[in-house]
Amino acid sequence: MRHDNLIAAHFRRRSRGRLPHWEVDDADYFVTFRLHDSLPREIARRLIEERHHLAQTVHNPAERAQIDKQFGLRLDSYLDAGYGSCLLNEHAETVANSIRFFDGARYLLHAWCVMPNHVHVLFHLDRGCDLDGVLHSWKSYTAHRIGMGVIWQREYFDRVIRGPDDFRETRAYILGNPAKAGLWDWAWVGGGTPPGQPAGRRRSSAAPSPAATAGRSSPSAAETATSRALRV
Repeated sequence: MRHDNLIAAHFRRRSRGRLPHWEVDDADYFVTFRLHDSLPREIARRLIEERHHLAQTVHNPAERAQIDKQFGLRLDSYLDAGYGSCLLNEHAETVANSIRFFDGARYLLHAWCVMPNHVHVLFHLDRGCDLDGVLHSWKSYTAHRIGMGVIWQREYFDRVIRGPDDFRETRAYILGNPAKAGLWDWAWVGGGTPPGQPAGRRRSSAAPSPAATAGRSSPSAAETATSRALRV
């Protein structure tokens, strides 16, 4: 994994919805996406206005990163309050399976957590991979499987990890989010590849790993459907 990606990497600024997004080739990302009813409209509006105001004061990448980090913590404090339907209490497994499906193929997971009304993921994207495409795959597949129409907020929050300390702090925050929110023995959290550990050979997105197919003659119909739906 890289931790110097804000020093020598090429930035691309992309706007989607109300928040600007900064993409970097070959980088580690922290992403939060949420259910469409997870925040009262007034709170969501106020958060966006606050971030927009603070963004006007940015003079360098370090200042922008600090604003992004503080905004993420403030956003999460509201999400952990449990607003909205919290339908992921019943459908967390579907979301967790979609996140883990292409681990080692399209991205490398470092940590993830499916909360009742939002999701955190820390992962690495190689050069040329599309952050927005990965998020679209997760959200479109899970919405279809859950079958309740539009469930996700179109916008999502993301930031680029700036270094080893930021990586460790962010990973620990994700893994500890359920306990912080009072969800003891919460099953829908995973560590992925820990820091300092080799990722191993990345498998093709067209074929499962040997370990996944050991002792099996052919994939089940459900697995075939999952694979087809996630390949967008």
